[in-house]
Amino acid sequence: MVTLQEVSRCWTETLVIGHRGAAASSPENTLASFEAAIRCGAVGVECDVHVSRDGELIVIHDETLDRTTPLSGKVRETESARMKAAGVPTLADYLAVTRGRALSVIELKDGSRVAEKVLDRLSHERMLGEAVVFSFRDDLLKPMLGNVFAVRLAGTRPSLEGCDGIGVAYEAVDEALVREARERRLPVFAWTVPPGPEVDRLKRLGVNFIVTNHPCEVRDQLAR
Repeated sequence: MVTLQEVSRCWTETLVIGHRGAAASSPENTLASFEAAIRCGAVGVECDVHVSRDGELIVIHDETLDRTTPLSGKVRETESARMKAAGVPTLADYLAVTRGRALSVIELKDGSRVAEKVLDRLSHERMLGEAVVFSFRDDLLKPMLGNVFAVRLAGTRPSLEGCDGIGVAYEAVDEALVREARERRLPVFAWTVPPGPEVDRLKRLGVNFIVTNHPCEVRDQLAR
């Protein structure tokens, strides 16, 4: 089983998380994409969560359906059954794929009580120890603190207070940030990293996790 014990491995090696699954090779945030990332050997699989009109946790990145589904309109104004019929997973569907196989890395996006609903679902599934919860919003992370591994996301230098880890756009990751985070024992999640020189740079810096659309290629590059 893959649990948060994987976080301890990240202090001696850089680990891979599949961004929206294996989004470079499979449709993002789909069950097929999550399966592809796990087959690539990603230690974690990231997804995004909104809340539907009827209160269901829906795995999709955008607040609207237009870009990634045959439907249109806002997620929060659409019934979950209609989205499921169009191939959009629920959080329960996603957790059924990741359970025991990869860290469930969940980004909280939007919707009524999204944080509390995700926490309730993880608790119901007894998967709190297999999950990492991301958000750009401190108000959404607050219910997670002390209950599940909570990571603050930021495009540039984030606050290093109040969370269990930090997520930073890879371009903003530098030696000083990684050094300070390590001193505070805060794992650094660099996103969204393409294969190539940046992978090598981040590995040299000692970044704990690389979040990528290309988990197979990045995993192979890190193994060299």
